[in-house]
Amino acid sequence: MDSGDADIPTYQPVGDVHVSPNSRRRTFIPDVDDSIKPQMHMMFDSLENAFLFYQRYAKAGGFTARKGTQYEPQKGVTHNKYFLCSKEGTKPFKAIYSTQEVGSSNDNSKTKITHRVPSIRTGCEACIRVKLTPDNLYEVYYFEESHNHSFVAEDDRYLLPENRGINYVQEEAVNALSAINVGPVRAFNIMRTLYGGFYKVGATKVDFKNFKRDLNRYIAEYDADMVIKRLRRKKEFMLNFSMEYLTTDDGILRALFWADGDTKRNFHMFGDVVSFDATYRRNKYNMMFVHFTGVDNHYRNVTLGAAIIGNETAETYSWLLNAFRQAFVRAPPVIVGANLCNSTDFKKRLCGIVWTDALLPEQFETEWGVILADFDLVNHEWLQSIYQISDTWIPAYYRDEHMSGLMRTLSRLESENHFFGQFCNPNCTLVEFLGHFDSAIEAQRHEHRKNDHDTRHTNPEIFAKEFVLEQQAANIYTRTIFFDAQLEIQIAIHKCGIGKWDEREDNYVNFSVKDFSQTCTTFFQVMMRQLDMTMSCSCNRQFPERYIMRRWTREAVPNSAPGAILGINESDDRYQQVNGVVREITRSAESLINRLVHNFDALCAFRDHVVQYQSTADQAVVNAPPRSRRDRFAEITGYTQETPVTVRMSKTTRFKGMGKPSRMNSKREIAISQSGKKKRVENVAIANVGGIIYVHARTRQGKRTTTPQKVMKRRVKEMTKRS
Repeated sequence: MDSGDADIPTYQPVGDVHVSPNSRRRTFIPDVDDSIKPQMHMMFDSLENAFLFYQRYAKAGGFTARKGTQYEPQKGVTHNKYFLCSKEGTKPFKAIYSTQEVGSSNDNSKTKITHRVPSIRTGCEACIRVKLTPDNLYEVYYFEESHNHSFVAEDDRYLLPENRGINYVQEEAVNALSAINVGPVRAFNIMRTLYGGFYKVGATKVDFKNFKRDLNRYIAEYDADMVIKRLRRKKEFMLNFSMEYLTTDDGILRALFWADGDTKRNFHMFGDVVSFDATYRRNKYNMMFVHFTGVDNHYRNVTLGAAIIGNETAETYSWLLNAFRQAFVRAPPVIVGANLCNSTDFKKRLCGIVWTDALLPEQFETEWGVILADFDLVNHEWLQSIYQISDTWIPAYYRDEHMSGLMRTLSRLESENHFFGQFCNPNCTLVEFLGHFDSAIEAQRHEHRKNDHDTRHTNPEIFAKEFVLEQQAANIYTRTIFFDAQLEIQIAIHKCGIGKWDEREDNYVNFSVKDFSQTCTTFFQVMMRQLDMTMSCSCNRQFPERYIMRRWTREAVPNSAPGAILGINESDDRYQQVNGVVREITRSAESLINRLVHNFDALCAFRDHVVQYQSTADQAVVNAPPRSRRDRFAEITGYTQETPVTVRMSKTTRFKGMGKPSRMNSKREIAISQSGKKKRVENVAIANVGGIIYVHARTRQGKRTTTPQKVMKRRVKEMTKRS
């Protein structure tokens, strides 16, 4: 043996060791303070408190406790109860066989898998026993202190299952982080980083996952009804909140629409053009999220309403649009969806006259005819059919309606889908989704507030200081819109020319202006009366203040209160009060740490104060049985089992987290079960690409393969033999 090995520390048994002089049998006694050690004739007012006391003693000593047998001569009245060390008893012995079936030499015989699970049982006899007294108290009448095993070292006690558990603050954190699409595993990793290690969390990532799984199971029982009741509560307490929902005759949710006061205010200002889209990822119920989107005064997307629909039938959309109109009193002047077309030279010229508000209807018709003639499409059936309804989709026909820059509908909707995708996932419950939506809207309104702040307190660079027009625009518009207006001013100076002008008898001067940046050959007609600065232009782009649209100005809409979207919760007032105090303590502690972090002595003094109060709190808190998991779920969601269910999801839907009908097989078991199966090719497609032949095959298991020529020949040969 190397002499250096003697210096390496080894794991030492924990506990006071006693060795019998006769049998040399070793026993271990926990080294704990007498104040938490059970004593003979100790009294408890309930069995639960007696067990909590023994659990506390076990945790301090390095072992775990469990409940044992009881004597109950009358139903509901326990006279005697045993509380045991978890290592009490022994595990029944099971013979271990190989994976091949016993007594068989055939290689093709049925395989047998044996799971070998270690046991913690050692036949330990440590325990306490309590009995019911005439005073309805429970008295300790037997206490065995000695154990036949050593105890877990203090550094490893967090690994004991009985010592692990997700506490109140952690449960709230997991639930709160899920609102921004942070799952339980990431939440655990955040906490163990903040706490300083795995052992300081007091739970494992599996505990976090199990809590979220069980919470989702609880929600899944009442998901639709919880969402409806949450929105009803918002409607009750939030000013000008609207919600409507549609169900089948048997109470299955079909569609849901909601909008709050801020969205209605935004619609009043930014609702000149509204786009809506139902292509967002479907959730676990195969329902679709529909968002109504406008453009705010910073040229950013703004959500004007939201809905969840179960299908895309005409009946559902009719209900949805009627619900939207009822909530906002009026319908938007223009409501559009997404459109796609191929990129060709024809498209470039066609889009030049279609997606512009610079042409009058007569000018559009002329340009349309020229393009069709140039590409020999005058008799094209489809183009003729869409031309017949051009007044319903060509901007030239509704050029008096301000389009608010919302021409690129697809990119707007894709941007909105991406935005919500950062907060949501397609596997969440409806309750989770509503929380995700609220978080997303809060982030959107925070960004609007930030853009307002930047506009008020930053100064853009003025290029042409001799032109008052540019400085005036900087003082009127938001920063984003000013940059566009500034560019137009520069273009007007350098790329526009006056073809002719004449004076009229009504004191108007008529200008013919050519915009050389436009693809069309049209001159714009500008009329101006200098007496009162009244002017008009055939392009419908006005700049004098009387013509400035308020929707693009700095103060178009007031900002909502920070966090207003999250201000209403369906939980009881006491729960909200507790969480409010917890958040205040957290903010205060963080503030103190930030102040004292550079003063080590003061920081240590604060630490000592907290530790001292923690000891005081341990003595002051009365032992009380922990709340059941379902009670905590009811507290978190604000929904109890006693609440009558009025709206349900389809019973055929299987919820994530509900588990499988049977135990999940391991990878090894799956490999063994599939080892004797042969894949059968169901469909084969053959293609020659660049001289290389490819096979696109789908197997019965649904897997797809793409192989080059040599593999294809082998597979075709195998298929020929089978046939």
